[in-house]
Amino acid sequence: MLLQTLEERLATLRQRCAPLAQHATLSARFDRHLFRTRSTLLQGYLEEADANLAALRQAVTHEHLPKVAWLASQLASHLEALARFPASG
Repeated sequence: MLLQTLEERLATLRQRCAPLAQHATLSARFDRHLFRTRSTLLQGYLEEADANLAALRQAVTHEHLPKVAWLASQLASHLEALARFPASG
């Protein structure tokens, strides 16, 4: 249920961010503690969130509970930041 909710939220954010996904900026868009990517494109951050969702699915499948907790928290933070971006970007 949680995975499905995260997948749906990421899909919604991907659609909302699509018009700006390929627009470059002069520097990274988000804090380096939140995202590993240093991309100047919003697309790079969406791809990192996608990768974390895939890693979360795998951790759930293999029942790696500490990793599940960390990835779920990280992904929730990514989604929150991405949700704020279109409104402020």
